[in-house]
Amino acid sequence: ACTVHVNGRRVVSCLTLALLHDGDEITTIEGLGTPDAMHPMQAAFVACDGYQCGYCTSGQIMSAVALLKEPCGPDDASVKELMSGNICRCGAYPGIVAAIQHVRKHS
Repeated sequence: ACTVHVNGRRVVSCLTLALLHDGDEITTIEGLGTPDAMHPMQAAFVACDGYQCGYCTSGQIMSAVALLKEPCGPDDASVKELMSGNICRCGAYPGIVAAIQHVRKHS
């Protein structure tokens, strides 16, 4: 739930000492898009029902956006492996994977 981007790479902020990132570029979910101009991944999460309660959604989206820049096989299993550190207590995994695959295919 606490994934952010530090210099373009995903980092679990709750396990990171902020002082070590003084001067780094840090992007949170608020830095990806706005309600009127959503990031493609945010729009895909809405379209594919990639969320339920919303608790993990920001971390899932931040991880998914970073995944787009990482080596990842084309199949759902590869996406699931790279997203395995993000836990969704509601079980929205099928929608999460569908959203990521949608963006991967259309970007």
